[in-house]
Amino acid sequence: MSAPTREETTDQHHSSSSIREETNLLRNQPPSKVLMKKPLTIDTESLESKNEKVQLYRHQVAGHYPIFWKSGVICKPIQKNELEFYQYISEHLKDIIPFVPRYLGVVTMNYGDLPPTPTELKTKDSAKTEFTSKQSSQTAEFNRFSSWGLRCQQKKKSALQRRVVKYIKLEDLTMPFSRPNILDLKIGSRVYGVGDDPDKVKRKILKSAQTTSKSLGLRLCGMQVYNSEDDGYVFRDKFNGRNLDEKGFYAAIEQFFTHKGTLRVTVVSSFLRQIEKLLQVVTEQKSFQFFSSSLLFICEGCRPSDQKNLHGGVKNKDFERIDLRFIDFAQSARDTEKKGVDEGFLMGLGNILSHLKTLEAKGKRHNAEAQKGGGGTEENATRNEENTARKRKLGAA
Repeated sequence: MSAPTREETTDQHHSSSSIREETNLLRNQPPSKVLMKKPLTIDTESLESKNEKVQLYRHQVAGHYPIFWKSGVICKPIQKNELEFYQYISEHLKDIIPFVPRYLGVVTMNYGDLPPTPTELKTKDSAKTEFTSKQSSQTAEFNRFSSWGLRCQQKKKSALQRRVVKYIKLEDLTMPFSRPNILDLKIGSRVYGVGDDPDKVKRKILKSAQTTSKSLGLRLCGMQVYNSEDDGYVFRDKFNGRNLDEKGFYAAIEQFFTHKGTLRVTVVSSFLRQIEKLLQVVTEQKSFQFFSSSLLFICEGCRPSDQKNLHGGVKNKDFERIDLRFIDFAQSARDTEKKGVDEGFLMGLGNILSHLKTLEAKGKRHNAEAQKGGGGTEENATRNEENTARKRKLGAA
């Protein structure tokens, strides 16, 4: 892989010792303001209603198994380690709970409860999904969104056809957003689990060595960025992520944080502070080792002023709203030797922190130059929108 050319950063690859030192400094700082909003109240009993159909989750950008959605709750097939993780932290590791999706229990569904499985898919290099005329409109409407869930449903059809499949229930983190931008980053250089067989371990080691997982402790697994021109999304899947070198990886991250050519500095800063808090929590705990887990970034992709012309979705007035969660614990393992998180995991968190600081500095310089030249900034546009809305309310009153 070619080395990145980044002029602002001084130390691209953080060592685990520097990350631990940075964490110690964070411990001595007063707690900063919580940036993520309170989770929505979810009526979990409505999930059991027979009247509402289960749907494919339209905002799935990564994963091996399809994720389904019903009544504001997402359902993903149970993985033993992941279920044990959520059950354990509810009693023994409560500090990490704010950083993971809210666990809502387990539900059992049979194959007949699920939406129809797509029968025609293009190759993995295709960005779109084709459907047969026999498929329901409920399934076909997802052609406007990521096709990743459809692909997973087709590939895992035999596993889903078992008489009964149990699913873990988690909150849908995208519900507060009108058009959510989503980024899934796999953290760590080790991507195999404790229970994987030797052949699988070899394959995953090779996969890591051929991607940015080895060099950065980070790999792009999926991404969607809203495009207001056609009310659709620009997607990157795991195959694209595997083909990125370091320079391409960092360019993709910058693309995620860019809206109409302007770097969203406030959003970058918010994610930066949340990752620093997460880093402190995961390095202090000695209960789990996290292999092949991910960071999930969510932010609003559509300005409030543009949402009035959209069909469907909630109306989110906070363009700077974010959500950051630690997800995917199928390969997590109990830390019986109390070693703490491994070096590759720390390297990954260190590198994403370093890059976000670089983007933050770059955005602030751009904003300062724009203000000197009389130009507008992303923050100014947001403030102007809020002031306009406030004046309208006062005028109506």
